[in-house]
Amino acid sequence: MKKICLIFFLLISTNMSIAEENRAINLFKEVRCLVCQGQTIHESNAEMAEDLKEVIREKIDQGQTDGEIKSFLIEKYGNWIIMTPPFNGLTYLLWFVPLIILLFGIYFILSKKNHKV
Repeated sequence: MKKICLIFFLLISTNMSIAEENRAINLFKEVRCLVCQGQTIHESNAEMAEDLKEVIREKIDQGQTDGEIKSFLIEKYGNWIIMTPPFNGLTYLLWFVPLIILLFGIYFILSKKNHKV
């Protein structure tokens, strides 16, 4: 009976650590490398990226949520640390300028076609 309980406990703890590692990897894919800046810390082998990975793992072990971890990183390094910028008042232009340019381009192309006919 003790062996069964021990095996059961090991399976549960292994499952928890696998789930936590998957969660950490998902966060690594969302955080920009401080050195490379064009890569996530998941892709980077820079020492600073490894340090950030360790910080994220510690925060997960402390029971913090993904949102709390991202908030901590944003507070410490700014919004650019997250690969996908947040949708807020400061980033409206970042989100909408490409759409506006596309709409003007479509309008320009359609207005030129109408003038030729």
